[in-house]
Amino acid sequence: MLLRVRDLSKRYGSVVALAGVSFSVDRGQTLGIVGASGSGKSTLARCIAGFDAPSAGEIAFEGDRLQVQLIFQEPASSLNPRFTAAEIVEEPLVIQGRDTGRAAEALAMVGIGRDALGKRADQFSGGETQRLAMARALVVEPKLLILDESLNGLDRALRAQVCELLREIQQRLGLSYIVISHDLDLVAGLADRIAVMEAGRIVEMAATQELMTAPRHPHTQELIAATAALR
Repeated sequence: MLLRVRDLSKRYGSVVALAGVSFSVDRGQTLGIVGASGSGKSTLARCIAGFDAPSAGEIAFEGDRLQVQLIFQEPASSLNPRFTAAEIVEEPLVIQGRDTGRAAEALAMVGIGRDALGKRADQFSGGETQRLAMARALVVEPKLLILDESLNGLDRALRAQVCELLREIQQRLGLSYIVISHDLDLVAGLADRIAVMEAGRIVEMAATQELMTAPRHPHTQELIAATAALR
């Protein structure tokens, strides 16, 4: 068991963002988390990654929290536009006091060549920026990568390319993913299991095929119907 979340709750004043959330993620597994805006998905991601402290409950890791990396909804906003690609990728290593010099290797892993090492962040396209954020997350050799709405801003073709890249990296490194999105089709294409959130709770969780073909909770049924209408 790589990650176990047990009875996790989070309050912001009188607002309940998470209420008794429990699940686990095994090594090499992808868990998808779907739900509408305000359902608690991003709060959950921030708690797991250590950006926010839960109000109650337990988050247990195999290893330590430094082995968890979070890629945000707008990757470009987390990249210093004045930094070169090499500086951006190696920034987490500098912060952790670890040896640098691994930018080229990390960038190659996401399909970016050595000729890009000296380019500034604002010189990359949207799809390249996404890959740059992935390289920065991978350079510290995490066991768990959390993607919080990270792929939603990409067009369909770029999204398919990044999804294929994620599968290849997972197979090569044995990573676990938590993929968070309001896009059920996107999550279903990557996840082994899917958890559906509503009002800070997980209302249904099942293997992807089971959930997509035989949803039990009314909110899951609504999400599937809405997704089908948009295809």
